[in-house]
Amino acid sequence: MTILHDMKRNFLITGMVWLLAGHAVYGQDKQWEGDGEIGDVEIEIVRERQIVLPRANRNFEKVPPRPSEPIKPEITYQFRNLNFNVPDYQANLRPLRLKQEDIAKIYGNYISAGFGNFSSPYLEGWINTKRDKNRFLGAHLYHRSFGKGPVDDKNSASGNTEVSIFGETFGKDVSSGGFINYENRTGYFYGYAPGLEVNRDSIKQVYNVVSIGGSVSNTKPTDFNFNLDGKFSYLTDRYEAAESELGLNFDSDYKISAKSKINLASDYYLIARKDSLVDAKPRHLFRVSPSFVFAPLENLSISLGAITVLENDSIRNKSLHIYPNVSADYMLSQSVSAYASLTGDIDKVTLHSLSESNLWVNSNIAIFHTNKSLEFSGGLKGKLGNLFAFNMGLAAANLKDLYFYQNALQDRAKFNVVYDRGNTQRVNFYGELGYNKNEIFKLGLRGDYFTYSTDQQAEAWHRPTYRVNANTSFNIYQKLVIKVGLLAQGGMKALDNQTGLVVTLDPGIDLNVKADYFVSKQVSVFVKFENMLSNDYPMYLNYPVRGFQAMGGLSWSF
Repeated sequence: MTILHDMKRNFLITGMVWLLAGHAVYGQDKQWEGDGEIGDVEIEIVRERQIVLPRANRNFEKVPPRPSEPIKPEITYQFRNLNFNVPDYQANLRPLRLKQEDIAKIYGNYISAGFGNFSSPYLEGWINTKRDKNRFLGAHLYHRSFGKGPVDDKNSASGNTEVSIFGETFGKDVSSGGFINYENRTGYFYGYAPGLEVNRDSIKQVYNVVSIGGSVSNTKPTDFNFNLDGKFSYLTDRYEAAESELGLNFDSDYKISAKSKINLASDYYLIARKDSLVDAKPRHLFRVSPSFVFAPLENLSISLGAITVLENDSIRNKSLHIYPNVSADYMLSQSVSAYASLTGDIDKVTLHSLSESNLWVNSNIAIFHTNKSLEFSGGLKGKLGNLFAFNMGLAAANLKDLYFYQNALQDRAKFNVVYDRGNTQRVNFYGELGYNKNEIFKLGLRGDYFTYSTDQQAEAWHRPTYRVNANTSFNIYQKLVIKVGLLAQGGMKALDNQTGLVVTLDPGIDLNVKADYFVSKQVSVFVKFENMLSNDYPMYLNYPVRGFQAMGGLSWSF
């Protein structure tokens, strides 16, 4: 009852408050309507009663579980071991049989034959063993001859034949190889005076060279690498000249660290030549060249060494020669490097080398080595992008006993070998450029310019002052390969013994083109054109070359 009484009283008080508030608002409205002023009104509400509730007790009693009704009939459980036997299953599987891939065909054998004007047959063949990682054997045959030439047809015929057998075995640590070779070079002394009647058999020259050799080297690169090879060759001509040459060469290097190593190269030659007026006399040439290669700075590689040579040529007073052997290479950038070297050596000169460069040398000629007392070279090399490579520089050398070819006074068709017994200064400016576009287009270009300053010879006889060599190849859809070559040289001077005058030989320009069309992977046909400009330039005084030459043929790989 008390609570109800209090609620009534509160309700009454609240109602009076709202009535008073409404009266005040109404009064304000009246005042606004009258004079627009708001009067001061103060209302005070006092609440004195405090409601107090009794403390409640928390009930911690758990809710009892719901009673369950018994299941009828009652469920009983029994636990027993069950044995489950399954009969064995014999799977009859048939593995998938893949078709065996064919081994890629290797065409290690090759034969090519053709025929051209000037009665010129051509034959070349290679035969090699296949698919043996431990050894291989092979043979090579080459023949190219001309039944006619630029002077009096058959009187200027020529030919070259070569047959070789070679092989090599590869062991775990050491590999060895060997070869037997026979070469025949035939020509005629057709540099006689025009209109002169000659006996063709009396001007014929034939060189036969038989050689045998072998080599031993380590199979895989290691810290110590070596190569030892030896060769013996015997040369005879159609007259009474003969020369034997025995050569031994040893090259090795020992790696000390990633930036340093020791190189050691050595060779020995025993040469004996005889002729109708020359008795056989052994010529010794021994050379040893140690060097130390290291990198003292980043991008800089230096090789320090010396070359010691012992020889017994009678043209010189001393037999022992010591030369510096220093070189350096500095990387200017990732693709360009500068290089320089200072060295010297004895350049070997034999009847083998002289007759190979000039078939028409005279009998009983003097033969001596060339003493390259000092040579400096330097230049730049590198790559331009991914396609171009270049090399340019100069080489300046001081040469003693440099040899030259000079027409014989008694027979203008033959050449004597003369020597500058003083010092000959030779300067060579050179430049090379290479381009390779995915083996589709390749270009190689080299130019050389030479200057000679002789001492006891009036001129550098039969040595060109400039030479340009260019080679290009085009591979069109793997079906047609076109190769173009250009050789240009000039500035050679010769002494005309008939007039006693120094003459400058006409420059030579030789343009060659060869095209191979592949009928299949194994068969191709080819045409070849040489000296397309038909420039009858002289190789030596009184010796013009053949004019335009054409040849066609067939090649087969098997």
